[in-house]
Amino acid sequence: MLRHFVVCGPAQRKCGIVASNYEEFLKKCRKKFELKKHNKILITLDDETEVDEEYFEYLVDDTKLLISRSKTIETTDYIHQLASFLHACLDRQPQLHSKVMGCLQEPVTSRQAVTLLELIAKATQASTPLMSREEDVEWFKGLDTKFKTKEAVMRNSAFTRMYSYLDHAKRELLPDKMLGDSPQSKAILFFKEKLVKSKYNASYFDRSALSDEERLCGPEGLFGCEGPFDQHKCSGIHFINPYASREARIVFSTWNFDHVIEKSRTIIPELKAALSGPRPSSVNLHYFYDLLFLHKNSLTAAKNTNGNLKLVHIACHVKKQHQCECEPEKIFLDRHDDVDGLCAQYDPGPRGRGLKRPQPLPDASYYTRSKRMQGSTDCCVGNGSNV
Repeated sequence: MLRHFVVCGPAQRKCGIVASNYEEFLKKCRKKFELKKHNKILITLDDETEVDEEYFEYLVDDTKLLISRSKTIETTDYIHQLASFLHACLDRQPQLHSKVMGCLQEPVTSRQAVTLLELIAKATQASTPLMSREEDVEWFKGLDTKFKTKEAVMRNSAFTRMYSYLDHAKRELLPDKMLGDSPQSKAILFFKEKLVKSKYNASYFDRSALSDEERLCGPEGLFGCEGPFDQHKCSGIHFINPYASREARIVFSTWNFDHVIEKSRTIIPELKAALSGPRPSSVNLHYFYDLLFLHKNSLTAAKNTNGNLKLVHIACHVKKQHQCECEPEKIFLDRHDDVDGLCAQYDPGPRGRGLKRPQPLPDASYYTRSKRMQGSTDCCVGNGSNV
C-alpha cells in the first residue's frame, strides 16, 4: 500500500516521498538526499523514536520522518566518566572501597549490582529532576517546539506506539471496500473509544502520573526492563532514565513494547477470523483490546484484565515466534438468555476446536458476564442483524 511521508533530511532539506515498503523508502531517500549505499541511514520520528523495518509498516500517511546518517555510539567516554566518578567517590569515602569492589565482583544479575548501578545513575544525573525546556535546553535539542516539558515528550512517545498498534489493526481488519457498519469497523471504533478514554495509555512513560498502574517507571523516571516474553524478569541489568539526558532519551527509543501473545502472528489473525465468522456479535472485544494495548503486570492481573505488553530492552526483545496462543474460552463472550438460561449448543466453530460457544438468538435479551446486554457495543459488536 502506497503511503506518503514528509521527510526532513540532512541540512534540514524537506521533501515528500511516496513508498509502499521500507526498502523502497530507503532507496528513494538515498537518491533524493544523495546518500551513498555504504552510508547507514537512521530513520526517526519527531521525538527521535527510531523507525526500523517492522515499525515502518505501522506508520500512517503524512507521517513526518527525520533522515540522518547513522552514528556509532561511542562508549569509551561513558566508561571513562564512570571510572572517574567511582574513583572520586572512593577517594572521598575510603571505607566504601571494599563494599563497592565487592558489588562490582557480584554476578550481573545480583541485587547488589543492580542497586549499585541505580545509585550511580541517580548520582550522575543532575539534570533528571529538571522538567521544562527552559531548564534543560540540551535535552530538548531536535524536538518539536510544541513540547514544553519532558513529561509531554514521553507521553507523546507512548501515545505514538499505541496509535501505531491501532493503525496496524485497522489496516489488517478493514479492506478498502468494507462497509462502515461492519463488525470490523465497529471493532476498530470500540478500540479507538477505549484508547481515547485512557488517553492512549500515554501515562505509561509519564513519571508524573500518580499511580504505579498508570506509569511504568519510578517517580524520577527510571525504567527497568521486564525481560523476554517467556521469563518473569530480566536476567541482565537493563535500566534507563530517559529523563536524565538527551542521549538516554534517544537510547530509550530503542526499547520496545513486546506483545507476549504476538500482535501480527496471533492476535490480529484470531480477531479477524472471529469477526468474519458466524458470531461476530459475540466477539469479546475487551479481551482483544487488552492483548493489543494493555501492559502486563500484577495490578492488571488483580483486576482480572488480560495485559499483554512488556517493556523490554532491545536485547530482551525476542523476534522469533513466541508460540503463545489466545485463550479460546476468552475469544467469545458467555451469553445467557434471561428466561431460558444459558443459550449454547455444541459448535466446532470456524477454528474447529470443538468449543461450546453460544449462538445469538433473534430478538432476545442477553446477559454478558452478569451485565445485561441488548446489542451494546460496550462489550461486543453487532453483525447488522437484530440480536
